[in-house]
Amino acid sequence: MNSASDPLSVAARPIFGRLRATLTFVSVVLLASYFVLVLLQVFFRYVLNESLFWAEEFVRGLMLWGVMLSSALVAAGRAHIRIEVLELMLPPAGRRIVMMLVDIVTLAFCLTLVWAGIELVDRTWFQRSPLLDVPKYSVYLAVPIGAAIEAIFMIMTWQNHAPSGEPTDRTL
Repeated sequence: MNSASDPLSVAARPIFGRLRATLTFVSVVLLASYFVLVLLQVFFRYVLNESLFWAEEFVRGLMLWGVMLSSALVAAGRAHIRIEVLELMLPPAGRRIVMMLVDIVTLAFCLTLVWAGIELVDRTWFQRSPLLDVPKYSVYLAVPIGAAIEAIFMIMTWQNHAPSGEPTDRTL
C-alpha cells in the first residue's frame, strides 16, 4: 500500500508535522538552556568564586528530557545510526526484509523502554531530588514519554524507506 494514498497517513500528516515542529522547538530550548546554565556554572565558579549548587542537578534533568525528545525526532527522520554493510550487499527484496526487521526490533526496543520507564517512574513516585526538592518522577517521565513518542514516529514513518536500489545514506 502506498503511504501517499493511505487515508490515515494523509489525515495524520498535519498532526505529525506539528508534533515534529513542537518537539524541535522544545529540543532547541532545552539544549540552549543547559548550555547557558553550564556556562553560568563555569562563570560563577571560576570568576565569582561562588557556586550555583542547583544548576548541575537541573542540567542533568534537562539533558535527560533533551535526549529522549531528540531521539524521537531522529526516529521521525529515520536517521538513527545504522550499519549498512549487510544491507548494501543484498538485493532489493533482501533490503526490504532487513529494513522491516530493523523496524520491528526498534519498535520492540521503544515499547520495552516505555514499560521500563513507567516502572522507573512508579519506583520514584514518592522520592524528591536532594537539591531542587522536586519529585524525581518529573525527571524520569522523560523516559516513557520520549520512548512512546519515538514508537509513534516509528509507526507513522514505517514505510518511509529509501528506494530499494539506493543505500539509505545517499552520501555513499
